[in-house]
Amino acid sequence: MLLNYFKTAWRNLVRNKSHSFINLAGLSVGLACSLLILLWVEDELSVDAFHAKGSRLYKVYEREYYAHHIDGNYDTPGMLAEELHKQFPEVEDACTMEEENQQAALQAGDKMLKTEGTAAGPGIFRMFSYPLVEGSPATALGSPLAIALSEKMAGQFFGSAQNAMSKTIRMNNKKDLTVTAVFRNLPANVSRRFDFAVSWESWIQDHTWAREWGSSGPLTFLLLRSDADPALVDKKLTHFLYDQLAGPAGGNG
Repeated sequence: MLLNYFKTAWRNLVRNKSHSFINLAGLSVGLACSLLILLWVEDELSVDAFHAKGSRLYKVYEREYYAHHIDGNYDTPGMLAEELHKQFPEVEDACTMEEENQQAALQAGDKMLKTEGTAAGPGIFRMFSYPLVEGSPATALGSPLAIALSEKMAGQFFGSAQNAMSKTIRMNNKKDLTVTAVFRNLPANVSRRFDFAVSWESWIQDHTWAREWGSSGPLTFLLLRSDADPALVDKKLTHFLYDQLAGPAGGNG
């Protein structure tokens, strides 16, 4: 019986070649598009999915209200992460990060390489799953002259991650930094790729405007405690910046 069905279907295909071609072509294109969409969705969902604490990680979004419109973005004051960590018991850890990667010339001895990196607070290796080959998450960017290198950069400059530790890197021919950590090369499905990270304290020393509550630019990331209510934290954040600007600290900015 099943064989007869196949024979009948084949005869219909042969008898109506044009119609059959259109149907098969449409079916093939539809399946191909569906497969491509599925692969695209899977790729998008995999971005930053490797962070072990991802379900508790949040990026602060700021809304600014003007006379005739509302502006919203992720640019925040450079002091926000530290202050939220102090004042919000729901925040287990917080980290400030430069808004965009910076191009820099790094030099060690007679070797010089141009690459992209960022400035970040010491919480970056505690909050995010950027595994360290050398160094400790607690101290990786704990001093103003600290720099963390990717495993690739450490190898290019010093031959290995182990040899890179405590070595001196000159940045943009202006500042000598000490290698305090080496992290594994970031995977392909990361939203922010960088080959070095310098201390946030070092960055803010060169960009003092970021200490003012009226400023914006850096990104603020929060790691909430496992028992924290994100909706409650969001509610408490609503007027936080307004209160800072209205207070003594804001008045000095």
